Amino acid sequence: MDTLSSAVPPPPLRVPPELPDDIVEDIFIRPARRHALLLHPALACKRWARLFAGRGFRRRYRELHQAAPMLGVLANLTHTGGIARFIPAPGGGFCPARDDRRGYRAHDARHGRVLLNRDPDSALAVWYPTTDELHQLPLLPRPQQVLSWNAAVLCGSLGACDHLDCRPGPFRVVFVGIDDSDSDSEAVFAHVYSSEPGAWSDETRAALPVPVDELDAAVPGVLARNALHFVLLTGTRILRLDLATRQLSVIHILRRPDYGPHINVLMATDDGELGVRGGVPAVDGGQALVTNVGPWVLSRAIELRKELPADALLPGSMPGVVAFAEGAGVVFMKTIDGLYSFDLRSGRAAKFPMTSGFFDIVPYVSFYTPGITT
Repeated sequence: MDTLSSAVPPPPLRVPPELPDDIVEDIFIRPARRHALLLHPALACKRWARLFAGRGFRRRYRELHQAAPMLGVLANLTHTGGIARFIPAPGGGFCPARDDRRGYRAHDARHGRVLLNRDPDSALAVWYPTTDELHQLPLLPRPQQVLSWNAAVLCGSLGACDHLDCRPGPFRVVFVGIDDSDSDSEAVFAHVYSSEPGAWSDETRAALPVPVDELDAAVPGVLARNALHFVLLTGTRILRLDLATRQLSVIHILRRPDYGPHINVLMATDDGELGVRGGVPAVDGGQALVTNVGPWVLSRAIELRKELPADALLPGSMPGVVAFAEGAGVVFMKTIDGLYSFDLRSGRAAKFPMTSGFFDIVPYVSFYTPGITT
């Protein structure tokens, strides 16, 4: 008798039971900093992708990690005439459905929204790169020419919003400008657009208590202490708009020669204070990050020789700070070797994969869950 043929066949393999959803959530909700790592399991398993897309998981993830990741930058490129293009962050997993919006420059970004503008009429639009929604704003009701202007976008909530999951949702756009006037006393004004009524507010107006000046549109505004701050072109004054009262005021900055005569980057510190970055490198070969606009306080100096490769630090080509990712604590430096980011929290530097020149960049900070398109 053939012993092989008479042997009892082995029992079929039992498929192990699936882990309950709450246990799967507990596993994937833990990894921090590398938010893009969620993309890999989402692509491997449709069930996990649906789980990550659920509002409950998204809310828990954002509450645990708080700070949204920096997904990339919008670069206003020289070879496109300044038209913006999205450049993903190194090692990131996010790419928008389209990497540009034809005819638009990137002007500002905050709370998952990007403010775009288009010349020559300064038409404004708000874009959500994660969903590809575009909201075109009506033109400002201005009877006269504007000498200079700046603008910012932010969440539309007037209450306490933690901005962990506030998009898509209502938004506001703040537009500040200086009238083209022949008088010696320039007038500064502000309008606020709200997406819920879909209209601009009436004008808030104030006399500029300084000699003739202009708003520096190349320096994005910064949100700190429930107020938006914009740099004036002289580089030693900041225009402040209180979002609660819509009162306009001017902050005078004490000149500090060893940080240069101009502000080229505004920033908000982790504790919500307003900070500035001067125009020249610190004398020790680092970059000085100055936080406080009253008495000058040196918050930190980045020792570039330790953080950047030698190709980015050739003699006579000291890097310059060109942008700050609000909410993510990331500084951007333009070097002879290209664009580098420096994470102030981790101390890590990374080179952005850009092959062309740019006029300026707008960092994009937002939560993003793979598979979410609406």
